Amino acid sequence: MHITVEKALEIYPLSEGKLVAGKSGLSRILKSVNIIDAPDFIDWVKEGDMFFTTAYVIKDRLDDAIKLIRSLKMCGSAGLGIKLGRFWTEMPAELIEEADRLGFPLIELPYPFTFSDQINGLFQDELSRSTLILHTILDKQKKLMQLALRQTDGGNYFERISSVIEFPMAVVGGRGHILYNETPCSDGELMSDWPWESQVQKVVRGGVQLIRIPLSYQDETIGFGLFLPSTPLVSKAEEGLFHQASEMLAFYLGNMLVNSTESFLHLDLSTIMLRYLHKGASIDAVLQYAEKAGVNVLKGAYQCVICALHGISDEDREANLKAVRQELEFNPSIKERKGYHLTMEDGILSIYPAEGIGTGKSLAALFQTGLPFTQALCNARQVFALSSVKTRPERLAEAFSECLETLKIGERLHMKERVLQFETIQMAHLFQFVPAESMLRYCHYVLGPLLDSESVYDQEMLQTLQTYVFSDAQIGETAKQLFIHRNTAAYRLEKISETLRIDFKKSNDLLQLRLAFLFMQMLQGEDGQESLAAPVRRF
Repeated sequence: MHITVEKALEIYPLSEGKLVAGKSGLSRILKSVNIIDAPDFIDWVKEGDMFFTTAYVIKDRLDDAIKLIRSLKMCGSAGLGIKLGRFWTEMPAELIEEADRLGFPLIELPYPFTFSDQINGLFQDELSRSTLILHTILDKQKKLMQLALRQTDGGNYFERISSVIEFPMAVVGGRGHILYNETPCSDGELMSDWPWESQVQKVVRGGVQLIRIPLSYQDETIGFGLFLPSTPLVSKAEEGLFHQASEMLAFYLGNMLVNSTESFLHLDLSTIMLRYLHKGASIDAVLQYAEKAGVNVLKGAYQCVICALHGISDEDREANLKAVRQELEFNPSIKERKGYHLTMEDGILSIYPAEGIGTGKSLAALFQTGLPFTQALCNARQVFALSSVKTRPERLAEAFSECLETLKIGERLHMKERVLQFETIQMAHLFQFVPAESMLRYCHYVLGPLLDSESVYDQEMLQTLQTYVFSDAQIGETAKQLFIHRNTAAYRLEKISETLRIDFKKSNDLLQLRLAFLFMQMLQGEDGQESLAAPVRRF
């Protein structure tokens, strides 16, 4: 039995009784009913016990009666029922007052019915309720089996499982990203103690109790299912239903991991895509295979991204590339972009639509701040190189080359950024063949008075100018990066303008400055020396 006192008072014939005191304790859980027949029964009280008595053992000792309900409250008893008429004709006012103070249900039992009548009524109701629950659970288990046989049907599979079991649930991927959540808990509450141990646990999140079950596939934990039971004390039947649902979730997630990368159509497309990128196939062949595989990223504007791993051994590379790819395919913050992913020897090529659902936030911003997962995958440094946006399928090879060129220039210039965009370093791409001598002369032509000076003040001014140029001429952003007041930044720039005889309002002057700092960066990246000026900020 596992019902509240309030619910028990609705069950005949106990419903003919009356709650005398302790209304605030009606939510206490009733697990069993016993009869008081000895004064030392308190030694055997268990949590959830409710006791019926004729008041014989306390009829002449009001103090003992008050001590009794205090002890019952401390032991977690559900309540006390007293049958009036034989030893007490009414409830003592002091006892009622104390029960109200304790919030301990004190019940006047109906006189015409025996204790056994009332206990049988409670247990018959419990039997009927348990039988109904069992039949309901069995029906849900049959529906789960039917759903398992129709996994290829459309729709959100998580929603369909949840609708069958009719319990709020959440699904969390093996990397800690929430794939589905309809529990009352927020995402933050749900993941407050991540990472989790791979074992079944009862946890409390957001004020509710959840059962957390690991999802295993091929001896690997690939996620967790969390279920909100109907009551804190979960029945074996309900727990069995949750485990059955978890097995289906594990099988479904495992198939997602495998099928998304290893289906025959996708393997064919991967093969022809690699051949195309290495000049061994035509774009028409790529489009033909993409149509068969249901990959539509090349039908509109698109953007290419290469995720490269640096500083990792060959033996660890394959496992880490697999982990990164799984995150790109299943992490909710990027999954909605519906990209296509191709694993190569040294990295992962992704192609994303540049318009439509989820494109409000730029890819660069997503990889910079929205996907912290790669930080913890391995000891390797992950670099995302982004091409410019393309509008025609036949420019795919060009976009791929832009990503490779971006990675190459990033290494040459010793750039430490996690996200590199071709559009922001294409000037370096254009000028990479300019002789070093010419670059050096140009730097001194534009920045000579500051470069030639050895004073700390002029080096500080040079750093301020560099920050200003690479902050798109925004004084506020310049001051923020240098940790100085905006007025201080404005004063320095005014002095720099006088020293170099430049006008920051002229786009030509700003272009000259940007080019000069780019050449300084390229020269330093070329030989690793810092001889031109103060350390140049990588952009």
